[in-house]
This record gives sequence, structure tokens and C-alpha cells, in this order.
Amino acid sequence: MDLNSPEFYTVAFVVAMALLALIIGRTDKKPPSTHIIQLMTAAGEPDSDDTLCLEPIDGGAVNLSRTGFSLGEEETVNLVITIQEDRCSIVEKKGIKRRKAVASPMTGTATLKCLRPGTRYRMRYESQLTSAWTTFTFDTASPKPVKLTLKY
Repeated sequence: MDLNSPEFYTVAFVVAMALLALIIGRTDKKPPSTHIIQLMTAAGEPDSDDTLCLEPIDGGAVNLSRTGFSLGEEETVNLVITIQEDRCSIVEKKGIKRRKAVASPMTGTATLKCLRPGTRYRMRYESQLTSAWTTFTFDTASPKPVKLTLKY
């Protein structure tokens, strides 16, 4: 085969593309799933820390409790949960907003039923209410609760 022939360059191109495909690898990722859950709120203490607590309960569900944020009367908070394989992102957003509403300290709870039992997640929790966030790992098989302070 001549080095200047079109056949040589065609074979070289095919071999290069095959090597590139092997280097990049397969991308069999499942599409992410998104869940929206309302945070059930109640009156809280005025100077409480911006904290998050995750506690596994029976049946594979997880109790999420949150302190350190303020809401006006009749305002709500939604949790937008995005899960892709072993990564989970939870974003806390205001649901119903009231202009010029007087904010008071609140606590919130929610039950997460969308996490797979026996899975270790790399998680990120982000609060758009307080502009705070945290990253951590959470094992749904562990019976111990995880309590974290959010960072600014």
C-alpha cells in the first residue's frame, strides 16, 4: 500500500476513529429523574443555625429536616430533587411568594421517597432562600442521621 494513496488515508482514519471511541468509552448513563416535594413548614427559633438533617426511616425513605430560614405568611418552599445514578442534587426554592411579606423564622420537614435503598449518594443541597449550600455523601443503608451546617 502506497503512503500517498487514498486507501491508506481511509484505513488510517478508520483506525484513528476506532481508537478515539475506545479512549472516550461508553456513555450508558441513565437520564436524570427530577422530583418536586413541598417542605412542610412550622414556626422556628429566631437565631437557629442554617442546618440540614437527613435521617433514614423504615421502608427506604429519608426524613429531611431544615432550620435557619425565614418565610412570610402563606409562603411555601419546594425541594427540587434531581437524581442521576449516584449523584443527587436538592435545591430549595420558594413556591408561593408574597411581596413585602413580614418574614418570620421557620423550620421545615419533608419525607424523601425517591432515593434508592442501599445506595451511597454524592449529594449537594442548595438553598436559594438563604444562599447557602453544602456537599456531602449520604448512605441510605446507614441507620445514623447526618446533620450538617450550610455554608455561605
